Parts: sequence; structure tokens; C-alpha cells
Amino acid sequence: MREMRWIVGLGSLLLSAHVFAAGFDCTKASTATEQRVCASPALSDLDAKLVVTYKAAIAAADDQSKRDLQIEQRHWITFVRNVCDDDACLTSEYGKRIALLAQNQRVISNDSNCEIPEGKSCRSVVVYRDPSYRITSFNQSLKASHATGLIIGCNRLIDLPVGFRGSNHTFGGFCTLQSQEGRRRVKVCNDDMIGRFAIEPISTGTDAELRDFTNDRCYGG
Repeated sequence: MREMRWIVGLGSLLLSAHVFAAGFDCTKASTATEQRVCASPALSDLDAKLVVTYKAAIAAADDQSKRDLQIEQRHWITFVRNVCDDDACLTSEYGKRIALLAQNQRVISNDSNCEIPEGKSCRSVVVYRDPSYRITSFNQSLKASHATGLIIGCNRLIDLPVGFRGSNHTFGGFCTLQSQEGRRRVKVCNDDMIGRFAIEPISTGTDAELRDFTNDRCYGG
């Protein structure tokens, strides 16, 4: 009887170790993504590592960047991680997110490059660190244009600031569109101030394609 209780206890311990291997309680996994993570020891380990890395990044950031990181992390879970539909995608996205957070930056900011010549000067192309930042606005433009589907995730987002100190902004992104026909990759751009919006299939998937599409179809300069 003692041996039986020992075996049962060991089984419970092993089950508990598996259930809590991820960075969240797997007994409460409610989404398909969470269940996929909990079913894979490798993905569970990545999730646990992500939690540790995220806490370190929050500790290293200044007050404003802490808030930005919290929003960015929620966006990543909803619009990047939860859009994955296989283990390979999840493994890739977890790896990229962990590497980014591991930089432990004090100030979280977007990259700005001088890419579009304008005479002797040039216009900035801002690459957003959080590619999900514009999804709500893209979906509002999508609905207003009477197009079907919903943007469920983006993996690249740029901004072409317009005017003095960027008083207006034109955004473009490589995103995933969910419709009755299934999922497809699209390039999207909009400018809320002047009401421009465009959506097309992705061709080459290069930064130059996204920049030129956003500039030609939506730029409000």
C-alpha cells in the first residue's frame, strides 16, 4: 500500500511538473495556442524562458518604457503568438521575441532611417518595434472601405511621418488577413488624417516593397 501511494504521489508530482513547465498555468489553458504550448515540452520551456526574459526587460526599462513593454507584450501574445497555427511558427516567434527582450534596453524606441530622397535631404522611414501597433486602425479602415476579412496579425510596420515634427503619419504593414477564404498575407497602408487606405497581396515581401507601396498609395504629404 505504501508503495502504491508512493507511485501515485510520484505520478502526481511528474504531472504537476509538466503542467507548470510553461510560464502560465497549463491547467487553465483555454486557447488553441496555449494548449499547443502545454502539449510540447520544447514550447513550454520557451514560454518559461520568455517569462523570465520579459521580467528582466521590465526591470531594466525606465518608467515610460515599462508601460510600452507591457502593451507590446500583450500585442505579441494576441497578434503574433496566437496567430501561429503550428509548432514551427511558435518556435520561431518565441525565439525572436526572447532575443529582442534579452537586449534589456532602458529606453524602448522605434528605428528611424533616411530612405526616401527629397532633393538634398531625405524623408524618414520609421520601423516600429511593435508591428501590431496599428492593427486596430487598419481594421477600422478595412471596415470603412467595405472590404471583407479582418487583420489578425502583422509582422512588419513602418511609418512615413508627414510635416513639422511628424504632425501626420502614414502607416504601412505586412499583415495576415483572415476571411471566409482562409488566411492570406497582404500589405496594408492607411493615413487616418486624409482618409487614405489600400490593401494588396504581398509580392516580394521586401522592405522596399512595403516602403514604396505605403508611399505611393497612402502617403499624405
